[in-house]
Amino acid sequence: MRAIQRHLPNPRHTEINRIFVKAKPDAAWETARHFDASDIPWVRLLFDIRALPDLLTGKRKEEDRSIGVDQVARQGTGFMILEEVPGREVVVGSVGQFWHLNIPFAPVAPADFRDFNEPGWGKLAWAIAVEPCGEGSTVSLELRTTATDDESWEKLQRYYSVIGIGSRLIRHSGMAHLEAEMGKMKRPDVDEIAMPGDERIPGAKYQMTHHRDIEAPPSIVWRYLMQLGCDRGGWYSIDALDNGGVPSIDHLVEGWESRAVGDRLSATPAQDGFFEVYAVEKERFFVIGGESDHTMLTSGPFKMSWSFVLEPIGADATRLITRARGAIAPKWAEWLMGAVIYPPVHAIMQIAELKNIKRLAERDAHKR
Repeated sequence: MRAIQRHLPNPRHTEINRIFVKAKPDAAWETARHFDASDIPWVRLLFDIRALPDLLTGKRKEEDRSIGVDQVARQGTGFMILEEVPGREVVVGSVGQFWHLNIPFAPVAPADFRDFNEPGWGKLAWAIAVEPCGEGSTVSLELRTTATDDESWEKLQRYYSVIGIGSRLIRHSGMAHLEAEMGKMKRPDVDEIAMPGDERIPGAKYQMTHHRDIEAPPSIVWRYLMQLGCDRGGWYSIDALDNGGVPSIDHLVEGWESRAVGDRLSATPAQDGFFEVYAVEKERFFVIGGESDHTMLTSGPFKMSWSFVLEPIGADATRLITRARGAIAPKWAEWLMGAVIYPPVHAIMQIAELKNIKRLAERDAHKR
């Protein structure tokens, strides 16, 4: 469990930025933990504009113009360090009426932050976390927001609908700055890596690989893969096309935690077509596919495989990679299907499926 989950569980809104850098974890931590966003000129300008009324009226002293965890630690007002796990994660939090120009802050101690629930306040927490990844590190910046009552949440939402534009730009810029400083890690090209299921059709001329990074652990993402099929949760893609218009189930269902080699997944709502499970290793990979003596285009044989591979990226995030491969005889039919007809259709459906699994898995992860 990440430290931020202990301090602001069940947030109403969450945003996460993640980068992959060449720096080793110790070096990455030192750089990220002590990063000063005021080093980015336009970010400094935004904060100066925000503080301009106080500066003009003499209510604010221009003494500490840094922006980051070190500045929070020095000032100790408004924002506070809730927890720090040296070398791994630091969590900053605040309770305030953020929708006011001059923000009133509630006098809440770090130990009382989680349980503070007095009506009329917004709550936010953000965390910088560093974890080993490959030959380098992954650095994440997570923002969580909520409020102590519905009226305050509506005010915070209206405020964030405007200020959030700048907030996102600042966070993206800060992470890009860190990535440039520590060196961007070159991640494997998913089109070139070998995947479970490739051996089913050796030398396949046509294949399509897609991927999506998901801010949820493999255990949650895996459960949604186990619900694939019209006999279970649906295909989490475009339901009007592949699930008879019935919405894919948007929650995890008890009893659908696993599949076994030889199981069949219904490909259609009428259950007149099936995928067979070729290989499965819990929370690592899932391979399905099918074979036929003929297709609608030709009397030649047809084979296909569809692989799903989960790779942890840090302790609480996952890269989900999918690959579809096929072979058809004769060669003209293989070219027509593999190069012309199937790629755009599969890409549209696969991208939608990955997007929806990501949305549901991240929602469930944030609610833990």
